[in-house]
Amino acid sequence: MPILTKPSFGPRTAITYITVGALMDVWVAVWYFAWGRGEGLSQTTQFWLLGLFLTGLTLIIIGAFLGSIGRAARKVEMPPSSAVNKEALIQQTAAANPPMMVAPMNGAPQPAMPAQAMAPSVPAATAGYPSRQ
Repeated sequence: MPILTKPSFGPRTAITYITVGALMDVWVAVWYFAWGRGEGLSQTTQFWLLGLFLTGLTLIIIGAFLGSIGRAARKVEMPPSSAVNKEALIQQTAAANPPMMVAPMNGAPQPAMPAQAMAPSVPAATAGYPSRQ
């Protein structure tokens, strides 16, 4: 049973980068082939088209690398197999050996209680405050 409870951010972020980059490139291509191909484009329009297209391409490349980095990070975040095996052994031993029964002075057996449960109960509203008398 893995101890890690929160997965790496890499796969989800990689999918987001690739999706945003691909959609950006698709819409730049749609605009170019629908309106910009037949007429001469101004330098400003060429600048924005090329800039948006290359930005989308960059996001796709970052997402591709981030996916492999995320998979590698996931392996590093996991505890070593020796620690997982030891923890599993500890839990199996604890499950096989329930807590011992403690016999009070009168001889009737009672279940062992953790030290926290034996502490006196103080209401949260009055904890740490002097009493008004």
